[in-house]
Amino acid sequence: MFPHSTILGPLFWIIMGALFVFMFYGAKIWFEDLSIKMNKRKWILVFVFFLILYGSIGGGFTLIGENEHRAGYYFMGIGGVVSIILGVGIWRYLLSSRTK
Repeated sequence: MFPHSTILGPLFWIIMGALFVFMFYGAKIWFEDLSIKMNKRKWILVFVFFLILYGSIGGGFTLIGENEHRAGYYFMGIGGVVSIILGVGIWRYLLSSRTK
């Protein structure tokens, strides 16, 4: 990724990890603001959704970087459709269990 640098590679992954933690902390506050009571099972569903989303984006761009453009576009397209369907289903499930 950074061929002639010894610090930029680890620094990039530290920043990505911090952003991932902040994203889940923000999601926790967002769910509290929307009065959605979260339990362990719901957090696992949200985590799996984000893993599929990030995996399809990361895998697709990795394939594109390996000069497999068509496979990368298919990978991101199929992963994107699965992520959208899964995201809508999870969002409806979370809103149905909202505390009034």
